[in-house]
Amino acid sequence: MFRQLLAFPMYGAAVWLLWVASQEAGASGVLGVATGFVLLGFAGWSLGVTQDSGPRERRIGGAGAGVAIALAAAVLVGIGTMPAASVAERDAEAFTPAKLAALRAEGRPVFVNLTAAWCVTCLVNERVAISNDTVQRAFAAKHVAYLKGDWTRQDPAITEFLREHGRDGVPLYLYYAPRAETAEVLPQILTESTVLDAIGRTS
Repeated sequence: MFRQLLAFPMYGAAVWLLWVASQEAGASGVLGVATGFVLLGFAGWSLGVTQDSGPRERRIGGAGAGVAIALAAAVLVGIGTMPAASVAERDAEAFTPAKLAALRAEGRPVFVNLTAAWCVTCLVNERVAISNDTVQRAFAAKHVAYLKGDWTRQDPAITEFLREHGRDGVPLYLYYAPRAETAEVLPQILTESTVLDAIGRTS
């Protein structure tokens, strides 16, 4: 019974994997992952039904499992080459180090949001503390430029920028006040008041 109970965390992991695929590659990614599950299931079945049979049947079962695993691997490679799901947001510009430097040279206040489509914390923070009307109105009133960097596929430029700030992953939230030499690093768990207070203190 305990062994059967342990299957449920595995089911949960499978659901999580499907969700990650949907965030990284959309509906096509979900289809690819589901297809991979079917192929791996077939591989296990093929080995299982022939393990107590004769040598010829075991060879056939092993061959069938090998083909299924190879196809599943091909599907996985295909998912990796699919375009990433967009993390675009209203009033946000795509982050690049050059764009950030240009805005800072203009003396603009800048809010930087480095995120990824699969990052649950990032998605919650955006909904609660960034994309709501109150914060967006504050950005507009204070002419804050909002830059959003997509690290879904671990863009090398964003990876380097994260490491410059002592991070190995997302989320990372930075606020640059006008003419400030350094950024204020905001908490990884954001609230609306955290963002508004940062803007109010330094702009």
